[in-house]
Amino acid sequence: MITLIRNTDGSIKTYSEIPDGFEALSLGESVETVNSTFAEYSRRLTLSCAGRSGETLRVPCSSGDLTVEVHCPGETTISLKINSTIETLPLIEGQAALLLGTGEAGVFHLQPADTRRYCPAGQSVLTIEVV
Repeated sequence: MITLIRNTDGSIKTYSEIPDGFEALSLGESVETVNSTFAEYSRRLTLSCAGRSGETLRVPCSSGDLTVEVHCPGETTISLKINSTIETLPLIEGQAALLLGTGEAGVFHLQPADTRRYCPAGQSVLTIEVV
């Protein structure tokens, strides 16, 4: 069983396998339970590059295109927020690949666009810094 804490706008703030810390809820936050294991829930959306997810990657400028692997089992599309732009990707058997260029220095921050459905933390976020 997973416990979710939702922000006042309904987006997922965090989730946990251990139901504790509810006394520290901020005004308007809510708690709900989901019948899932932590491992299953955390793998509902995974964004990875070079086998790494949930962290910041640093890559050299002009090092070639990067492939971000998207895994969202059971879904046919997923909308991702890439910096401030939302991009909807078609999924084939719950998977897609997204190419990001490294021609210019900058930061790509990827997270789910629908934060009411997917928590913008853990394996569902990826930041790539092109330096």
